[in-house]
Amino acid sequence: METFSVNNSNLIRTAAILFIASITIVILIIAKSFLIPLAWSLIIALASFQMLNRIEKKFHLKRLISSMLFVALILLGIALLFYFFLSEIASIVIGIPDFSAKLIEAIQNILVTIEGLGIHMPMIDQTQIHNWISSHSAIIAKMLSSISKSIGNIGLIGIYLFFILYYRDNYLYFMRLREKTEEGFTLAKKRSKEIIGIINNFLFGLFSITLILAVMLFIIFLLIGLKYALFFAILVSLLTLIPYIGSPLGMGIVVIFASISNDGLLMPILALAGMVISNALKSNVFKPIVIGSKINLNAFVIFLSVITGGLIWGVSGMILFMPFAGIAKVLLEYNEGTKPLVALFEILHEKAPQPSGKLDKDKPV
Repeated sequence: METFSVNNSNLIRTAAILFIASITIVILIIAKSFLIPLAWSLIIALASFQMLNRIEKKFHLKRLISSMLFVALILLGIALLFYFFLSEIASIVIGIPDFSAKLIEAIQNILVTIEGLGIHMPMIDQTQIHNWISSHSAIIAKMLSSISKSIGNIGLIGIYLFFILYYRDNYLYFMRLREKTEEGFTLAKKRSKEIIGIINNFLFGLFSITLILAVMLFIIFLLIGLKYALFFAILVSLLTLIPYIGSPLGMGIVVIFASISNDGLLMPILALAGMVISNALKSNVFKPIVIGSKINLNAFVIFLSVITGGLIWGVSGMILFMPFAGIAKVLLEYNEGTKPLVALFEILHEKAPQPSGKLDKDKPV
C-alpha cells in the first residue's frame, strides 16, 4: 500500500511538471511578440549593469542620464545596421537583371552536366527563367526588407531596456526583503552575480568573435574580388551566431552569389575555402581565448536550446535560449533537489568525479 502511494505521488508530480512545462511553452508562443523584445532587453541590460555602475561612479553621472545615453547608443547602432543591410539588399536586388542571364547560364550548365551523367533532365526555357526573376525581384526585395524589420521592434526594446537599467537597484532591494537572513541574501547575490557573469561572457564574447570573423571575411572577400564584400562579411558573421544552422546557410548564400555574379568556379571555391578557414580559426583559436569555458554547456544542450528556441521564438530563440540554458544551469546548481541535473548540462572533463561502486573501469557501462 505504501509503495502504491509513493508511485502515485511520483506520477502526480511528473504530470504536474509536464502540465506546467506545456503551459509555459504555450505562453511563450502566444506572447512572443511581447516577450522577445523583453528578453533581448533583459539580456543586454544584465550584460551592462557592471559597466554602467563603473561609468556612473567614475564620471559622477546620474542614473537617468547614463541609462538614456546607453539606450540611445544601442538604438543608434541597431538602426545603422538595419540601414546598411536594407541599402545593400536594395542594391543587390536592383542588380538582379544584370546577372540574371548568368543565373540562367549556370542552371543550363548544371542540366547539361546531369545529362552527361546519363540522367535525362527536361531543358528549361531561358525566357521563362528570366521573366520569373524579373517579375519577382520586387517581391524578393519586399520579403527581405520585411524580414530585416521584423527581427525586433527596436523602439520597444529601447523602452524595456531603459526601465530595466533605470530601476536596476530595485532587484537588490527585492532580494533583501525576500531573504530573511544575511546568509540567504549573500547566497542570492552570489547566484545573481554568476548569472550576470554568464550573460557578460556570452554577449561580449560573441560580439568580439563575430567582429573578428567579419574582419577576416571582409579581407578574404576583398582579396578574391567578391562584390559587396562588406555586406556578405557582416551577413555571414551574424548568421554564425545561430549554431549549426547559420554557418552553412551563410556559406551557401555567398557561394551562390559568387557563382551567379562571376564566370567560372574559381571565385566560389576560393570564397568557400576562405569561409571554412575563417570559421575554423574562430571556433578553434579565437572562441576558446575570448569566451573560454565559463558557460560550460555541452554540445547536446546547446543543440537542444537552438532547436527548442527556433521552434518557439524563431531566429531570436535560437540565440537567446543558449544563455537561458546557462542561467537554468546556475539556478539548478543552487537547489539541492535539482543539483544532480547540472551534470547533464556541463562538459565533463577527465577530472570529473567518477561514480563510486563496483563498476569495472575496463568494461563498458
